[in-house]
Amino acid sequence: MTENPLGRPIRLLALYPTFWPRQGGGQMVLAAIAQGLAPQLETTVLTRGYRDSPATQQYEFLSVRRYTNPAPEVWKDYATGARHVSFPQKLAVTGLDVVCSLPLMYRMAQAADLVHLHFPLPLGVSALMIRALVGKPLVVTVHGNADVYELPPAMAPITRAVLTRADAVVSVSLDLADHLRSVMKVPNVTVIPNGVEVADFAPGPGSDTTLRLFSVSRLVPRKNVHVLIEAVRRLAAEGAPLLLRIAGTGPERDRIRQMAAESGGCVEFVGFIDEPRKREILTDTDLFVQLSTREGLSIASLEALASGVPCVVSDLPGVREPVDAGQTGWYVPDPESVDSVVATLRQVLADRARLPEMRRRCRQVAVERYSLEKMCEGYWDVFTGLLRRRA
Repeated sequence: MTENPLGRPIRLLALYPTFWPRQGGGQMVLAAIAQGLAPQLETTVLTRGYRDSPATQQYEFLSVRRYTNPAPEVWKDYATGARHVSFPQKLAVTGLDVVCSLPLMYRMAQAADLVHLHFPLPLGVSALMIRALVGKPLVVTVHGNADVYELPPAMAPITRAVLTRADAVVSVSLDLADHLRSVMKVPNVTVIPNGVEVADFAPGPGSDTTLRLFSVSRLVPRKNVHVLIEAVRRLAAEGAPLLLRIAGTGPERDRIRQMAAESGGCVEFVGFIDEPRKREILTDTDLFVQLSTREGLSIASLEALASGVPCVVSDLPGVREPVDAGQTGWYVPDPESVDSVVATLRQVLADRARLPEMRRRCRQVAVERYSLEKMCEGYWDVFTGLLRRRA
């Protein structure tokens, strides 16, 4: 890693709208950076407060401070997708985030060396105000879905303003970086792929009988889990030896549970699972399936690769990026079409003899491209580069 120009630990203020105990891919990235770069990095997270969360919390590698947002609790949880929250309600939460975070953010930024914003909105508006007052470098990580791909058109100009005024913008994938440059006209983009702790995932032996499929995600329509279930049901009815496990929670949970219950035993819905259980299932999996219509860079796919599990993914930007067709998995041309998914799974069944070779290649790709160490080194170079230019 490059030399630290400060000669002491870098004090990082990380801004995240909803941090632990609300978890997701972005939170995992933030925590991994804090852990991977400790003790050279001292991370404090500023995030929205909830009724069930304390104002301050100390973890092994980071500390958390929460500001008070008086919006109703059900409105503030819109990012989980567990309940429908209207656009005006989301806008009210966002506006309150901007105002309510300012006093605490100002005090914390004064004591920090760098500010690292995850997702341009809502806290990017506050961060730009604070940056003008305290002059600390601002790094913005764009994760993809919630902050760009699912962005309401009315919020695009504000998002663009945050990104174009930041000192550095990090994209988690090449496809997302192309979108930021070409569509949003953001010039200063560095690609740092998400990473996983490869050593935490253990490849399993694989099955010689039933082909075991696994899908884990937030259960929302764009993940197309219902399409996957129907495809597996159709193939199983023809006698194909398939078992699909589905994990996750979200607004589609009841529908997915019902479809699994009516599958005749070829689909098992396990609901929400913790990290140890996810790793255990991956070790017992032959094929990971993700049929999203868009992703920044899916950590679930990276975890599957680290587990030596080939992937079936949508042939769409971001979703397909970590998978090499024919080497570590297969592409589904149309993830919203049952026929398209069935055709791809037939190809998997026909290629089944190649799975052991593909499993070894998956693990190799995870080590070489998507390790936690490579991700942390990328962020360290961005952080130290900005501080060196300010020195």
